[in-house]
Amino acid sequence: MALEVNEKTEIIIPIKILISIIGCLLISSWYVFHTQERISNLEHSLKLADDRFSNYAKQPSRSQNEIDVIKKELEYIQKEINEIRKTK
Repeated sequence: MALEVNEKTEIIIPIKILISIIGCLLISSWYVFHTQERISNLEHSLKLADDRFSNYAKQPSRSQNEIDVIKKELEYIQKEINEIRKTK
């Protein structure tokens, strides 16, 4: 004999099982949303770290700055030598 399931079919569930099912659904949904939020925060932190690294990599190093300073000093000295030569 086959059971017919329709709108008039009655289902009996003990209240303990119903509360357990609802509790499991609440806990699992909280876990999913909390995990998604943590992943989003980690992705944001990673993007900020990547941006900081790329900005740091674009900055000239100290040695490059020192070379530029030396070049400017050399140009200044060459100008002074040329002015001294012109005055003599």
